Amino acid sequence: MRSLALLFLLVPAAVGAYDIGDPVADIELTDLDGLPVALSDHAGEIIVLNFFTTWCPGCNEEAAVLENEIWQVYQEDGVTVIAIDIQESVGLVLGWSLANQITYHIWMAPDWSVLDPFTDSPALPYNTVIDRDQTLRYAQIGFDRDAIIAMVETIIDEGSTPVAGATWSGVKALFAR
Repeated sequence: MRSLALLFLLVPAAVGAYDIGDPVADIELTDLDGLPVALSDHAGEIIVLNFFTTWCPGCNEEAAVLENEIWQVYQEDGVTVIAIDIQESVGLVLGWSLANQITYHIWMAPDWSVLDPFTDSPALPYNTVIDRDQTLRYAQIGFDRDAIIAMVETIIDEGSTPVAGATWSGVKALFAR
């Protein structure tokens, strides 16, 4: 038994991912113009954070939804969409964004390490929703339009729901931090 315990001590710890309710550390990258950008630039906003590449079929399918059903619909409510391209050239991503009529924020990541804090199993597309306090409220490999919109609407509605209209799910969401 003693040798088993020793074996576990010698195994390096796996890189851990954020859990729902964890504060999200600042991310600093550059945008398509080469200008520095950071999550902290969007403090107080609800952030739909999307990790993508132009060669990813699922990423391409979700781009129109992120643009037309989230960014264009909810930006007046303090919601921003930030897509982080992983390891592609600015020229390629700029051409892709123009061809797809994308107006939400696109940031450039030089490698996959930007995804490390979010998941132990990097895969694309990867989507998160971060609330106004920079707390992770949703994280998922793949794209679930309805789940993302539901989380955005939940965060928008927090604090404005009268007690009589509160649901147990809503109360749990408030304390999921």
